[in-house]
Amino acid sequence: MLTSNPRPIWIVGPGAVGLHLAARLADVTAVTLVARGSRARALGEDGFELTGAEQRRARVPVVEAEAEWMIPPEAIVLVAVKATQLAETLRTLAPRMTQGQVLGLCQNGLGVAALAAEMAPATAQVRVACWLGTGLVGPTTVRVAGVFQLELAADAEPARSHMSELQGLLTAGGYPVSCATSIAACEWRKSLWNLAVSGPCALLDAANGAILDVPELRALAQSLLVEARAVAAAEGVALADADLERVFTSTEKTRANHNAMLQDLRRGAATEIAFLNGAVARLAERHGLTAPTHATVARLVAAREALGRASSTG
Repeated sequence: MLTSNPRPIWIVGPGAVGLHLAARLADVTAVTLVARGSRARALGEDGFELTGAEQRRARVPVVEAEAEWMIPPEAIVLVAVKATQLAETLRTLAPRMTQGQVLGLCQNGLGVAALAAEMAPATAQVRVACWLGTGLVGPTTVRVAGVFQLELAADAEPARSHMSELQGLLTAGGYPVSCATSIAACEWRKSLWNLAVSGPCALLDAANGAILDVPELRALAQSLLVEARAVAAAEGVALADADLERVFTSTEKTRANHNAMLQDLRRGAATEIAFLNGAVARLAERHGLTAPTHATVARLVAAREALGRASSTG
C-alpha cells in the first residue's frame, strides 16, 4: 500500500525500460530522469511518447548527467542503463548519493548485483527484473508490445524493507510485481530469455519469432536452456520447468520485435553478451562444468561486434 507521501523516484538511463518506468511511476510519485547530451535536451523540452500497446505522452523533470546535481536522500534510484554501462554509471552516481540510499538495478544479465555491490557498497541494493516488451523507435519514442511482470529481490536488510516500498510504487503504477527468494534466483530467471533468444536471433538478424518458427533455432534455444539450468544449479539456484517454458510463451508475445542485442549489432554498439552467454560459460568453467553452446554463441556475437567496429572505422 502506498503511503500518503510516497518516496520520489530518480531514473538513470532513458532507454525503453527507463522511459516506460518513468511514464507509469509519474502517475503515483515524483519522477526525475537523468540523461545525457541531446537526449536530455530533447526529453526535457518535448517529453516522450509510448506507442503500440500503450499510447500516451509523458513529461517529467530531466537532469543532465554531466551537470552539478545531487539525489535527494529519500529518493529511490532506479538504474536502467545497459549492463555494459553500469560501471561507468555507478562512478557518476557514487558522489551524488548518500549512505544507505536505495539503488534499484534494472539491467539484464548475470553478475550485475555483484558489480554494483563492489562499486557502490554503501547503497541498499534491490534487483529489478523487468519483463517488458518495449523498444526505442526514436530518441523519445518507445514502442510497447506488452507488459508481463516485474520481479524484485534483495538479500538483506535494509534493502528488503526498501524493496517493499518500491513494490508498492510499482504496483500502484499498474505493474504486476512478484518477489524472488534471492538476487541470484532473480538474475537467473530473468536472464533465461536473453540467454536463449537474444544471441541466436541477433546473429541471424532475425525477429524474436524465429526461435518459435525455425525448428533448428528452437532446438538451439532448448540446448542453451539445458546448459543454463545446470550451471544455475551449481550456483545454488534451482530453475523450474515453468521458468524454461516461459521463455517460449513470452517470445510469442514479442515475436515481431528485434531484440536489443540485434539492435546493438546493427548500430555497432557494445552488446551485453559478456553478462549473458559469456557469463554462463565462465561460471560453468568455475564449477568444473562445460557450457559449449553458450561459449560458442558468446564468441560469435563478440566476433560480430569486432567486425562491426572494424567496418565503421575502416
